[in-house]
Amino acid sequence: MTGGDWRVRALACLLFILLPCMPATAQSGPRPTHLGLTIATDSLTGEWRVLLSELNELKLDENGDGEATWPEIEHRQQDLETYLGENLHVVANGGLAGMRFEHLLYGTERGEPAVLAQLRFDAQSDITQLSIDLGRFAGEAEIRWPDGGRHKLEIDAGSGPHEFTLASALRGGFLQFVWQGIWHIWIGFDHILFLLVLLLPAVFRRTDSGREAVPHFGTALTQVLLIVSSFTIAHSITLTCAAMRWIVLPGRPVEAAIAASVFVAAVANFLPRTAGGRGAWLAFAFGLLHGFGFASALGEIAPGAGRLWQSLLAFNIGVELGQLVIVAAFLPVAFLLRRTAFYRIGALYGGSAAAGFVALRWFLQRALPA
Repeated sequence: MTGGDWRVRALACLLFILLPCMPATAQSGPRPTHLGLTIATDSLTGEWRVLLSELNELKLDENGDGEATWPEIEHRQQDLETYLGENLHVVANGGLAGMRFEHLLYGTERGEPAVLAQLRFDAQSDITQLSIDLGRFAGEAEIRWPDGGRHKLEIDAGSGPHEFTLASALRGGFLQFVWQGIWHIWIGFDHILFLLVLLLPAVFRRTDSGREAVPHFGTALTQVLLIVSSFTIAHSITLTCAAMRWIVLPGRPVEAAIAASVFVAAVANFLPRTAGGRGAWLAFAFGLLHGFGFASALGEIAPGAGRLWQSLLAFNIGVELGQLVIVAAFLPVAFLLRRTAFYRIGALYGGSAAAGFVALRWFLQRALPA
C-alpha cells in the first residue's frame, strides 16, 4: 500500500473521529429585521422585530452613551410607530390593509437591543394575494397562510413590493416541508451522531471470539438498512403522534433523553460482540425519542388536519432523504476501511469515545437547570 493510500485512509478516519466534536448549533448574527405575518381569512396578525441599530435616524440614545435603553425610548412610542408605519406597506387583494400597532415591546435579540411591534391588519375580503414592502429596512419576511402554506423571503432595503399568493404557497408547501425535513436532520447533530454511532459496527459481523469484518458489501448494506429502517419506523411513529398532539411531552427532558441515547449507543460499541445489525433494537427503542425531537420542527404548522397530514408526509420524506445522503457518504468509506486498524481502533473506539463524551456533555447541559 502506498503512502498516499494510507494518508487518504487516515484522513477519512480522522473525519469519523472529529465529526462528533462538531458544535451543536451554528450561531450567526441577528437579521436587522424580521417580519412574521399570520393570515386568518380576512385579517392578519404579525410581529415585526427591528434592531435599534436600524433606528439611528430617530436619535433614541438621548444620553449619548452609545446604547439606547427602554427608559430612553418608552416615551418615543408614537415616533417609533410613525417611523415604522411609514416604511411597512402591506397590500391585501390589491387594497392597502389598514395597520394598527397593538403593542410595542423592548428586548434583546442575541444580545442586541431591539423593539418588537405587534401588529394587526384588516382586509375587506378573504386574503388570497399579499404584497409587502419594507421600505428602507432589510431583513426576512415570513408569511403563514391558512392550512399550512408558507412563504419566507429575504428582502433588501428599497427593493420595493414583493408579491405573494395563497396558490403559490400551497403549491410550494409540500416541497418546502421536504426541504425542512432534509435540513433538520442535517443540522440535528445529535440525530446524526446517534445514527453514525450505530452504523460504525455495521461493517462487522459477530463471531464466537468477538467480531470480524464482513466479506461482502451486500452484507454490510443489509445490516445498515436494518438499522436505518428501524430508526425510521420508530421516529415516524412518534413524530406523527407528537405533531397530531396525541402525545405531548416537554421538550427539555426529551432533548436530554436524546443525548442519553447517543451516550448509550456509544458505550455499546465497546462491547466486544457489538456488530452487524444488532444496533437495530437500539435504533428502534431510542428512535421513538428522536421522533419527539423531530416534531419540534413542526411546532408552527397550522392545525388544519388535511394539510397537517400532507406536511407530516413531506417532512418525513425529507428526513429520510437526509438520512440516505448521510448513509450513502458513510457506508462505502466504512466498508473500504473496515479491515484497517485506523477504522477498528480509531473510528470505532476513538469515534465512539468522542461521541460518548460529547453526548454526556449535552445531557448535562439539557438535564441540569439552566
